[in-house]
Amino acid sequence: MSAKPVIIVGAGGHGRVLLDILKRRKRKVLGFVDAKAKLHGTKIDGVKVLGGDKIILKRKPATIELVNGIGNAPRKSNTGLGLRQKVFATYYAMGYRFATVTSPDAMVSASARLEPGAQIVTGAIVHPGAIVGANAIVNTGAIVDHDCRIGAHSHIAPGAVLSGAVDIGEGCHVGAGTVIVQGLRIGAGALIGAGAVVTKPVAARTRVLGVPARRKRSK
Repeated sequence: MSAKPVIIVGAGGHGRVLLDILKRRKRKVLGFVDAKAKLHGTKIDGVKVLGGDKIILKRKPATIELVNGIGNAPRKSNTGLGLRQKVFATYYAMGYRFATVTSPDAMVSASARLEPGAQIVTGAIVHPGAIVGANAIVNTGAIVDHDCRIGAHSHIAPGAVLSGAVDIGEGCHVGAGTVIVQGLRIGAGALIGAGAVVTKPVAARTRVLGVPARRKRSK
């Protein structure tokens, strides 16, 4: 784990969760940055909100790491980049790097692979052979079974269960409490509603929900 100090981008709920993990990991946190001017100069859980995103540019990329505190909430549209992905892409292009964050209470197999900026939150389990892509979130209590693939910028929400060898494309949202049976492919940009049970592959940029999960069609 890097010894560089970190700045958390986003002072909302997900940022606070990550702050708690970073404190337990004994990482030096310089502060938050957030677009909301009313938060500037305040403290959140004892850590100062330094200002807006321009604060980051005052530090050379080689001297810090960033932590993406933007929660990956489902987008209203299936096209374009979500805010979390935009933050990652913007600063990565400038030479900044994002810390991989793993809770001490998570279980990550030694043969699993976490790409840069991946976040494994409290109580999550990542089993052997799994790959968690760059900037992806495996949230509280989620289970990623053996040989799963989670694409970059995807969010596996709290309590979701991915059975063995599930392949999640880039930029997907797998809602809280979802169950996906083994070996299925979930296409890039797909959104799976909370509590769904997915028994068939899901096409890219498709929204599904229910038990069993079915495509949500526009009215």
